[in-house]
Amino acid sequence: MKKQLKALVVTAVTAACIAGSAMSSFAAPRVGWVDVKNSWYYYDENSNPVTNQWVEYAGDLYWVDDTGKMLVQTWVKDGDSWYWVNSQGTRLVDCWIPITNNWYYVGEDGRMLANTWFTEGNKTYYFTADGSAAKGWVEIDGTWHYFDRTNGDMKRGTTIDGYYVDADGNYVA
Repeated sequence: MKKQLKALVVTAVTAACIAGSAMSSFAAPRVGWVDVKNSWYYYDENSNPVTNQWVEYAGDLYWVDDTGKMLVQTWVKDGDSWYWVNSQGTRLVDCWIPITNNWYYVGEDGRMLANTWFTEGNKTYYFTADGSAAKGWVEIDGTWHYFDRTNGDMKRGTTIDGYYVDADGNYVA
């Protein structure tokens, strides 16, 4: 009798363990944004983490990395282009970004400007290969220009350090 009772208890405990593990597989599916230890992850309609791509949500774009984690307050490289996401993870567009004594600009599509001229109002800027606004004396396509060391605005029709730049911002020898 004791052997039968012991076998019955072992069988019941085994069945409970099997049922418990089967029940855990029926947990509510993860879909959309999920907060995991203060980081946000995005899951598709099949509860799979979305990785290495932009996620559109409420009209904004968010980047999720190779683990599915949403990146915040950083540059994101997508293909050959760089994008900035703010502290909420939102991709910024058409705005200035100040980072560690440098200025960057992202265009209407959110791409960082680099190796290019940009005019805003009556001010002209040049963005270097790393995307930062040029400062001080910079040679571009064989011509020297002077850019304000604080805001990056190209100077025109003035003398800097004893050197004259004309109305187009070009150094005149």
